[in-house]
Parts: sequence; structure tokens; C-alpha cells
Amino acid sequence: MRLNLFLLLIIAGLAVFGSVVPQGEGPAFYNQSYGPLRANFIQLFHLHDVYHSWWFFTLVFLLTVSLLACSLKRLLPLWRQATTLQYRYEEESYSGAPIKGKTFSPKSAGETADGLFQRYRQRRYRVFLEEKQGRFYFYADRGRFGPFGSLITHLSLVVIVIGALYGGLTGFKSYANISEGESFAIQKAGFSVRVNDFHIDYYDDYMPKQYYSDLQVMHGDQEVMNKVISVNDPLTYQGVTFYQTSYGWVVDGVLTNLGKETRFSSLDREAAPVGDDLSITTLFYPDYTSDATGHPRTRSPLPQNPRVVYALYQGHQALKYDVAELGKPVKVNDNITVTFNGYRQYTGLQIARDPGIPIVYTGSALMVLGLLLSFYVFPRRIWAMVTPDPGGCRVLIAGAAHRFPARLTEEIQELLEELQRGEKNDQSIRK
Repeated sequence: MRLNLFLLLIIAGLAVFGSVVPQGEGPAFYNQSYGPLRANFIQLFHLHDVYHSWWFFTLVFLLTVSLLACSLKRLLPLWRQATTLQYRYEEESYSGAPIKGKTFSPKSAGETADGLFQRYRQRRYRVFLEEKQGRFYFYADRGRFGPFGSLITHLSLVVIVIGALYGGLTGFKSYANISEGESFAIQKAGFSVRVNDFHIDYYDDYMPKQYYSDLQVMHGDQEVMNKVISVNDPLTYQGVTFYQTSYGWVVDGVLTNLGKETRFSSLDREAAPVGDDLSITTLFYPDYTSDATGHPRTRSPLPQNPRVVYALYQGHQALKYDVAELGKPVKVNDNITVTFNGYRQYTGLQIARDPGIPIVYTGSALMVLGLLLSFYVFPRRIWAMVTPDPGGCRVLIAGAAHRFPARLTEEIQELLEELQRGEKNDQSIRK
């Protein structure tokens, strides 16, 4: 257990790098942000991809093995305790018990032992009774699987970690912006998806109410599935799930450079190459207007007065930045002309496959089960020896409870008082 705590502290401490250092960027980003020396350190120890690094997997593997070993070490003793029936035949074993009591019953030994049996069966105990040489030995237990709660909780952590690692190693997650009528291939899954249609429902103030993508799953030229997805209603096929996450506009156009035409499609704020070290970035305004300072804005999301704000670059140098109408050629210089001739909406999809999710859900269910056993099932064990005596019988009782022993002590004291009065036994049994 100490090793587990030590490993957890190390993992928690080193995982801070996953929050402090931006993840998944290219080498140029880290060189520019941290300098060559620290960038090399980040690359060497995979601090740019902490949760897929060799040292993170090693620490999690060690923690998993340690938790598993700790749990298996406790399994056999707990199983023996839960399944082994042990009577107490010696009076010394009663006097040394943490919870104990004795009394005299005016009933015979057999009647008293039978009364004990009936009472504890009514209280939902598992009850056993044995007679040896005129004496009766009694054993009852309840909640015997309660101690397995902590063991199951530890094992659930192992299952969750295994599921997370399996999903991380074999699954994938990506994002795609796809315009209407286009298809894209899921290389790791062996099929493609076509976006047949995309539309948005608006409130009266033009705030988006919901947006929908009509997706068609294709194996080659054959359609195998079709579904209109929306936010919180994804499509899942062969373990790959498509979530509706965003939307935007695509501007279609043509650039003429020295008589050579290059057609392009530019997503909002994304650079589109147009040849000869040229690239163009666009921002579509469906209902264009400008504020008092001249900055562009849109009155509504409906294409009632469409305009394109564009920037044309050669390398890193901006050649022109302006607002253009659709269908009207824009002269950049003596050699270059740009014409924006159409627009479409695109849908932003998150594409994910995580085969470890069923394993993680299983681990979570085991954790709930373990916590329920730990907090709501309290193991109790009771032993009794009933010895014939002139005028009745002597009763010795011992009990054990790891949690809330006061409750068991009170229960045994009530029982002893009833046995001592004797006359109450018959009423209790008849009930």
C-alpha cells in the first residue's frame, strides 16, 4: 500500500507537465516558446505528449501491478474468512472475545438453541447449529462479503487503468471540417463518411438552437448506414463515433496568376494554398455590415448580404487585405486576380474510437459495487455455546464486528435479557 501511495504521488506530480506544457505541438513551437535547450529537454522526455510517453506508461504499469498484487494478497484470507464455518468449542474462546456475554435460561438446552436459531434467521443471518455430547454450538454471520468492498474497489482501479491504457494505445481521436456534399475516409477504420446535408435551427434572436449533419457511412460504393446527428446525439459505427461539435463557412473561388487559374476552397480563418508560394485566408460574413469604426460584422447568420474578408499572402508577406463581393473579380496586382464565386457551410465533427470504454465502464461498475459493500454491508459474526444445567441451561455468547461494534453489543445484550427471562422466547419464536 505504501508503494501504491508513493507511485500515485509521483504520477500526480509529473502529470502537472501535461497541464503546464502545451501538448501535441510541433518542434518549431517549442523552440520558439522555450528556446532550443528547454525544447530539446521537452522532446527528450516527451513532455509535449505526457500521457503517451514511455515513462508515464511505465509508472501506470507499475501502479497497476502493485495494486493487483496488493489485492491478490488479501483475496485468499478474505475468502477463507467468508466461506469457512468455525464453531467455538472451548469456554476460553468466549471469555477472550471482544464482544461477549453469558446468561442462564430456564429453558432446556435444545429449546434455547432452537430459539437462537429462529431469532437470527428472522434477522437475516446465515445460521448454523451443531450438537455434540449434549451441548449445542451455534454460529451466525451477516454481511460476510462486506470486507470484499475495499478489495473490489482496488481491483476496479486496475480495470479502469487497463481500459484507459488499452483505449489510448488502440483508439484515436481527430477533428474534421467537412462541407456539404463531400466525403472523407476513416483510414484506421476502413470506411468513409459523406456529409449529405447540414442545417441549423435558430431562435428568434438568431442564436443557434441546434445544428444537424446528415451523415452517410459508405463501404466503397455501398451505403451501410445513414443518420442525422446533432449535438449530444452522435453516430456510432464499428466503434467509431462521430460527434457534432461546430460549424462554419467555406468560400469557393479562383485565383488567376499570369493567366494560370487555380481553384480553391477556403474554410473560415484557414489558409488555402493557391500556388507559387501563395496562400489565401478568408472570413465569410453572410449579412455584411460595418460598425462605427469600420470593422466588419454580420447582422444575422442568414446570407442576405454576403461578403468575403480576405488576405492574400506570398510566403509570410501580405499582398492584399480587403472586402470582396461574390462574383466580382478583385485585382491584386498586374499579374493576380481573385474571384470569389460561391459559399457553403461546413460541419465540424469530432471523430473518436475508444475500445477501452467498455472496460472502463466495467471498472466503474465494480467501483460502485465495492463502495456499496464497504459503506453499507457491515460484517457481523456471533458464536454461542449452550450447556445443559439443572433447571435450564447456561449460554455463552461471543461476537465480532469490525465496524460499529456497539450495535452488535447492544443486540447481544438484548438477546441475553430475553433468554434470561425465558418466557419471552416462545413469543419471539412464534413471531
